Formats: sequence, C-alpha cells, structure tokens
Amino acid sequence: MPSKNRNPWRAMVLVSIVSSYIAGGVTVGVLIGSWLGERFGAKPFFLIFFLLLGLGSGFYGVYKVIQPFLGDDDS
Repeated sequence: MPSKNRNPWRAMVLVSIVSSYIAGGVTVGVLIGSWLGERFGAKPFFLIFFLLLGLGSGFYGVYKVIQPFLGDDDS
C-alpha cells in the first residue's frame, strides 16, 4: 500500500546521498592510495588497497543510510 507521506524529493535526496557516499569513498581512497604509493614507492598496492577500503566504507555508509527503509512493509 502506498503511504501518504511519500515525497519524490525525499527519494531524490536519498539517491544523491547514496551516490555521494560511493563517489566520495572511491575518490578519497584513490587520492590517499596514490599519495601513499608515491611516498613509499608501492603505488599499485596502496592504490588498490585504499580503493577497496573506500568502496567498503562507502557501501557501509549506504547501508547505514538505508537501514531505516529496510523494514517490513506488512504493517
């Protein structure tokens, strides 16, 4: 059943938050990985490691944001 308090702006805000978490995590991971790779001479290792770390933190943030919306729709 559709709820009376559904708003299209709320959905757009949620989508922009989700995309910013993913894009921000990847961007920060790549920047930190590149900087540490140049500093210590192991660029591919640090880049891949921090890219994966950024993706993981981004998806964790997305999970925490959408967690209230994952409830049962039976009630």
